[in-house]
Amino acid sequence: MNHKTLLLSRQDVKSCLDMSKCLEIIEQVFRAHGEGKVVMPAKLGLNLGESSDWPSYDAFMNAMPAYLGPIDAAGLKWAGGWKQNPQSGLPYVMATILLIDCQNGLLLSVMEGGYITNTRTGAATGIAAKYLARKDSKTVAIIGAGNQGRMQIRALSPLFLLEDVRVMDINPEAAEMFVAEMRGELGLSIRQVKDHQEAVEGADIVVAATGARGVLIKREWVSPGTFIATVGSYPELDPQIIFDADKVLVDSWAQNMHRGELSVLVQERKFSEKNLYGEVGEVVAGEKTGRDNDRQILVSCLIGLGSHDVGCAHFVYQEAKKRGMGTFFSFHQEMFD
Repeated sequence: MNHKTLLLSRQDVKSCLDMSKCLEIIEQVFRAHGEGKVVMPAKLGLNLGESSDWPSYDAFMNAMPAYLGPIDAAGLKWAGGWKQNPQSGLPYVMATILLIDCQNGLLLSVMEGGYITNTRTGAATGIAAKYLARKDSKTVAIIGAGNQGRMQIRALSPLFLLEDVRVMDINPEAAEMFVAEMRGELGLSIRQVKDHQEAVEGADIVVAATGARGVLIKREWVSPGTFIATVGSYPELDPQIIFDADKVLVDSWAQNMHRGELSVLVQERKFSEKNLYGEVGEVVAGEKTGRDNDRQILVSCLIGLGSHDVGCAHFVYQEAKKRGMGTFFSFHQEMFD
């Protein structure tokens, strides 16, 4: 036996996976979740800044394993965020994905995981919006003009006929750059607004994609019929939005109990599984209905699924092999000598 592991760089991964394909994969993986065909324990977190007794970093890491039955793929993403990285010219998100052969545990591929992380996060919002937002949604508010904000609008633009995209960031220069880049790339009407209220009022779809901790979106700004997606690790909504929402959905309840928009409310015993309508995968699979009418306020809290990473990585691995991309190395060679 002559097994070799495929090493794929960020550029290799990016060449194989665009947003259109990622949306397709994420929809398939959500459906597999709803059909009970995924094995995925909740992500395990590692805080790298908990003590002053040894080097402390403003950073965290997550271990995110998953197995996807429909495609017989298994792997692990080891990913995290370093708040100081951008000052050094490095991405905030750093990630590596490992894929294994489910039959024997041999390592199939090691690939850069930051691009997949960013792209599938945007795609998850896109698919959630496809099933939960009004079909005629035309106005989008993007709160946060960073890399993830860009991925959010890249995912939403193919799914809706957007006429007005509003972006708000506490850094006006970041918002200006966002507008210039995304107008050129997507050909959409995109404008910078002065505050969160102007962004949210009257918007059909609202996306919070920041690293902030605190209320960025107030209940009184949200109109009937709005779909709201939060994709961060910390609460960004006025809790009254959660309490008043007609339906609150998550990507994974096991994870949302401990992290993201609902975590504080869960800790304070103000929100529990009985208040939850369900998981997005259940709607995609047809196990539960999504939007019932055009006046419902629906909220989707998405903090990231390892299954999405594995699904994307599996596609990238297969595609890279077809194209002859990447570098093979004999990670297990001593076993066969």
